Amino acid sequence: MTKITIGIYKSWRNSGKRNHRNKTKKPWCHYFVSDDYTDEFTFGTEWVSKIKAMILKRHVYKVRRSYCFECRLIFTAYIKKESDTPICPNCG
Repeated sequence: MTKITIGIYKSWRNSGKRNHRNKTKKPWCHYFVSDDYTDEFTFGTEWVSKIKAMILKRHVYKVRRSYCFECRLIFTAYIKKESDTPICPNCG
């Protein structure tokens, strides 16, 4: 199973409740898209420690929609930098 990191953010553990407890800290939450050895991607979250959050922040991917001029296909690609050119899944 491959996890593609989308973001690392701080959030409340009890965010669904109306009243937050006083003097509580926000832990780090890891948002990712996982590939379960199928063609479909699933969204997931997990709580991580401070050290793992700093490591994961260096490996954040960006989601970009791209257009292939050869096969005229619009596709979604996960890239690390803005300067990276995504590879078309149809042409290769």
